[in-house]
Parts: sequence; structure tokens; C-alpha cells
Amino acid sequence: MTKTFSTLIALILITASYTTVEAQQSDYEIQQEFRAEYHQITEWIDNAVSSEDLDEVSDRIDALEAEYGEHTDIINSAIYPDTYSSRLNDLRSRFSAAQQNVATIEELNERVEELEEELEEFRQQLATMDERAEDLQREIRDSQANERRLSGLVQQYRENLEERDQFVAGFLDDLLRRYETVDSETAAELREAAEQLDESPVDLIKTILGEYVNYANQATDLAAEDYLAMKAQHVYFSEFWDSMGERLTEIFDADAPVQSRQEVDDLLSNWNSAIDNRIWGAINDSFAQNNIDLDNFSSADAFYNALQSYVSSATERSEEQNREEDLEEYRNFSQYWNNTVKANWGETLFTGNILTYEQVSDIDQQLGGWNVAAVPTSNLMLILFIVALAVIIGLVIALVRKGKE
Repeated sequence: MTKTFSTLIALILITASYTTVEAQQSDYEIQQEFRAEYHQITEWIDNAVSSEDLDEVSDRIDALEAEYGEHTDIINSAIYPDTYSSRLNDLRSRFSAAQQNVATIEELNERVEELEEELEEFRQQLATMDERAEDLQREIRDSQANERRLSGLVQQYRENLEERDQFVAGFLDDLLRRYETVDSETAAELREAAEQLDESPVDLIKTILGEYVNYANQATDLAAEDYLAMKAQHVYFSEFWDSMGERLTEIFDADAPVQSRQEVDDLLSNWNSAIDNRIWGAINDSFAQNNIDLDNFSSADAFYNALQSYVSSATERSEEQNREEDLEEYRNFSQYWNNTVKANWGETLFTGNILTYEQVSDIDQQLGGWNVAAVPTSNLMLILFIVALAVIIGLVIALVRKGKE
């Protein structure tokens, strides 16, 4: 009996001991599984790159809370001084931060896609204009013998260049509107987005300027007004780059912004030189074709001095010689100056920094003095006689009326 009782006690102790070990093993497994699940979710959060990824992570956090909520004490004892609640709060905090990061990434991706689409559309339209310009240039070269057809083709080519200038100006205005006032945070986001672009807006600006340089160097059968339009476009482009170049290169060429700005500056300089090689000769030829022989000039100041010299010399000759030819010369210059230079070239003269408003006004005033000097004295005396006769007749009529009264 005693032996049987002892055996029973031993069995009870063994069973209790086994139950305790099993419970300890079960608690240990819960703790280890929680740790593993926690670290797995943390890794998923860190690697999430889309909203879809985060949706799955959110579901896993909810499942973790539902599965281990009843084992709080067991988990707390294993991760002390951390707690089950602090680990969950940490996961949710990490998840919230990841949501913001992913939202930023997705917004940047959308911005990149949108900018890529806009740049591609711009490139395609620019390429279409380039092809049309090349076709027109080829047709112009092939149509030298047909004067009427040549004139029409040159006009189409001018219109193509004007359309291109307006299109490019629209592109620059859009860049100005978008990036003129971006804050530092937005600029940082744009820099990150720019790394994904095959061709940035700055790259496109360089391409456009390269095309402008080629056009200025290779253009044929263009008149002074065409080169004046180029000069005005160059001034506009230069002013845009002066105001936006640093900001754009800091965003879109962050690795070498100084070098990138220098490349654009060099292209602008080459473009200006290419225009200068053509514009002054074209302006001089235009005056010469209208029997106005100006002194040679190769700059804006020299052009103004040539105009002043021509008008001043002509005025002196008119004062000394006072011939009919002097009056004809005045009329010819005055007509060309008012009907072509001021009427047709006026705006591009000013925007292209060829002449100032004050300089044009000064030439106008000098023309007034030339006009007086150019009227032959015989004609002037006749005019004065007619005026005096009209005054006398007026006085006689007035006196007769007064006598009748």
C-alpha cells in the first residue's frame, strides 16, 4: 500500500513537472514567434514602396494585435523594459511614417511621369517644327530660279521661325511659373524626381539653344526683320536664364550645377555671335536697297551712330545746297524710317536692344531739322507769299464786312 502510494505521488510529480515544462515551452514559443513577427513587419514597413505594400502591412499589424493580445504578460516578461503595447505603438508609428514616405514617392513618380510626358510632347512638336524648317530651307535652295515661289517659301519659313519662337517662349514661361517660387523642401523633392528623368528641362534648354545656334549660322534668304526677331528672342532667353538658371540647375543638374550653367551661358554666347555675324549686314543691306548708304557698323551703338551721322550730314548738305535732290533724299529716308524701321521693326528694335526709345526719338527730332533745311528756298518763298496773300485777303474781307455793318 505504501509502495503504491509512493508510486502515485511520483507519477503526479512527473506529470506536474511535464506540464510545467510544456507550459514554459509554450510561453517561449509565443515570445519567439512574437519577436519574429514583429521584426518581419518592421522589415516590410522599411521596404514598402507602394500603397499596396502598406495595405498588406496594415493587415499584418492588425493580425499581430489580434493573435497576441491575450499573451501580453508573457510577452512583456520577455521584452522588458519594452512592453507589448510599446512594440505595437512602435509598429503603428513606423507605419504612419512609411505612409507619408510612400505618398511622397508616389507623388514624385506622378510628377516625373507628368513632366516626362510634357517634355516628350514638347520634343515631338519641336522636332516637327525642325523638320518643317529643314524642308522649307531645302525648297528655298531648290527654287532660286522661281522668284515668286521663292518669295512664298521664304515667307513660310519666317512664319515657321515665328511659330517656333512663340512655342519656346511658352515653354520658358511655363518653367518660370512652376519653379520660380519653389521652397527648399519642394526643391529637394524635385531633385530626387529629376534623377529618374531621361532628359531634364535643362537638357531640353540646351537642345533648343543648340538648334537656335544652327539656325542663325545656316539660315539663308532672311531679311533684317528676321534677324531682329532672333535678336529679340535671344534677349528674352537670356533674361529668363539670368533669373532662373541657377534654380533650374540646382534642381535638375544637382551633381554639377555650375558646369551646367556654364554650358548654357556658352550656348547663349554662341547664339548671339551667330546672330551678330548676320544682323548688321542685313540691316545695312536693307537701308542700301532703299538708296540709303549708312556708314559700316557692327554693333548697336555703331548702328545708332551711323544713323545720326547720315541724318546730320544730309541736314548740313541741305542747308548748304538747298536743292530739290536734298528734299527727295529727305523724303526717301523719312518714308523708310517711318514706314519700315519704326512701323515694322519697332518692337524688335527695342526688345532686341538694338535701339532705345530715346534714340529713336532723337532721330525723329533730327529729321524735323532736316525737313526744314531740305525745303528749297524758292519753294519756301512761294509758300510764304501764299500765306501772306491769304492773310491780306482775310483782312480785306474782314474790313469790308465791318464797313457794311
